[in-house]
Amino acid sequence: MRFQKFLPVLLLSTFGFSAIAADRPNFVWIVSEDNSKHYLSLFDEAGVETPNIEALAAQGITYTRAFSNSPVCSVARTTLATGCFAPRIGTQFHRRSKSAELPEGLDVFYGILTKAGYYTTNNSKQDYNVTISKETWSESSKKADWRNRPEADQPFFHMQSHAESHESSLHFSQESYENDPTKNDPDKVILPPYFPDTPLFRYTYARYLDNIQTIDGIVGKTVARLEEDGLLEDTFVFYFGDHGGVLPRGKGYVYESGLHVPLVIRVPEKWKHLVSEETGTEQPGFVSFIDFGPTVLNLAGIEVPDQMDGSPFLGEGIKAADVALNDTAFGYADRFDEKYEMIRTLRVGDWKYMRSFQPWYPDGLQNNYRYKMLAYREWRDLFRNGKLGSDQRQFFDSKPAEMLFNLAEDPHEVNDLSADPAHQDRLKEMRDTLTNQLKSLPDLSFFPENVLFDEAMGNPVAFGQKQKARIGELIDTANLMLEPFGEGKDKLALALKSDDPMQRLWAASSCAAFGTEAEELAGTAMPLLNDEAPIVRIRAAEFLGRIGKTDPRKTLLDVINGTDHYLAALIALNALVYFHDHSDLAYPVEIESLTARFDDREFGNRLSYFRGDWLTGTAKKKKKP
Repeated sequence: MRFQKFLPVLLLSTFGFSAIAADRPNFVWIVSEDNSKHYLSLFDEAGVETPNIEALAAQGITYTRAFSNSPVCSVARTTLATGCFAPRIGTQFHRRSKSAELPEGLDVFYGILTKAGYYTTNNSKQDYNVTISKETWSESSKKADWRNRPEADQPFFHMQSHAESHESSLHFSQESYENDPTKNDPDKVILPPYFPDTPLFRYTYARYLDNIQTIDGIVGKTVARLEEDGLLEDTFVFYFGDHGGVLPRGKGYVYESGLHVPLVIRVPEKWKHLVSEETGTEQPGFVSFIDFGPTVLNLAGIEVPDQMDGSPFLGEGIKAADVALNDTAFGYADRFDEKYEMIRTLRVGDWKYMRSFQPWYPDGLQNNYRYKMLAYREWRDLFRNGKLGSDQRQFFDSKPAEMLFNLAEDPHEVNDLSADPAHQDRLKEMRDTLTNQLKSLPDLSFFPENVLFDEAMGNPVAFGQKQKARIGELIDTANLMLEPFGEGKDKLALALKSDDPMQRLWAASSCAAFGTEAEELAGTAMPLLNDEAPIVRIRAAEFLGRIGKTDPRKTLLDVINGTDHYLAALIALNALVYFHDHSDLAYPVEIESLTARFDDREFGNRLSYFRGDWLTGTAKKKKKP
């Protein structure tokens, strides 16, 4: 059976693609940028009607629980391309400071299709955090199209991305807000409870619903082109969002609004035998971006590489009933442009566990690109003026190191149950499951990005395997912030004095999470303000600055103005913005205290914020290392 299953690959190398084209399905991916499932009535009552996407659903499968593993473009698209969890392969930072190299024997699945004889086209966004070869795509450009394939019977994979729903589509001006009406009625939109109910938020929501309807029209035109070419019943058509978004607290955040995406797959008549679901039905099983590539490979009869983390959910050997049992999704967030915060999520059924490793940072920490949106800025102004209710102000407050949500009763994740005695068993079970997941990867983010840049990116997977035991120990130290302080303080005291700088880093992080509760360790932590590792100095300054034992600006400015590593400086700038905007103590920053030492976009973004010209200035592009 194994020989017969992969016979087309053998024929390919011997006779060329035309000998086997009729035995392979085609694929078209229609990708709308930056939208979660919440904006389509097919998935959510607050969404808009999308008749063309609904027509796909009637002739295919609607996946009601499909997830991007990351809430931002480059990390999500790299996860799609590789079928691998980004923190395992070193692709978790948006945008990359250095491209990760894939381990020997693993290629992005687009390249695997190309080598197997598919005509592969991408129109046209790539945005990968991993190095790919020039031979990955048959063509990747704004002119790329399945119609360009050299022979009509060559099977094809075509991906097209559409920015009409991108975050930038909501970067409209005050003048546009006042003068450009929306097709959807702002008075009729259903706002989530974490938004302030203002005319601007209603208008922004309605304008985005207009954008989703534009996407729906694009879907219809693409399907019509396939039908015109006589290819529709030979082609699997996927429609999905490349991650969540894009109103505030969507893109860039690992709530459901950032991770839960719409997914509809139209099943062609010719290839129905590869799909056990009935067309026109919903599939409730969890599928994630790590699974999309393996699914296409399986449908094409191509072996899925063992090094991929995902599994097929369609194709030969896959039963709908088995897919329906999948109930787990893993999410991750690290750096978004210049903004750092490490968070991991685990969803099991209707329960969501969220683990923040720098919980003193609020979600609303400055990220220049986010705050180009008028609604973001209005939300922050309302917070600063004390005009928000408890649900609306959560975005600007620090948070617990772990949170637990019952999505069946609280789909917008505003009611944290982590301190509820009735849910402690579930909390511990999900905590342990996530901890085991991070250790088994292993999760490379327990080393700061500057260390990974210097030591890991030539082969991140090999680096992770070499450091796996060490990473497990670092996770144990980081998890001390989850225990009562009295139970873990002796371990924290020892870790603060460890010979391993990464142990000192995570001990200081745990102390910073405890805040004043860990004040008795301030004396032990004080020497770390002069630590040889810049990242340790940064975390010590955050701990001691939060409890008023030192002015953190001196240490942070010494790192920013003195380090030779721009990523260490960027991490320090992240902390400096936190103290400037969100600390309970007064630590304002004057731009004159900062030296513009690095010609880097993210570094420039932070400087422009302190200068006050971040809305009008143009940050320099990142230099490629």
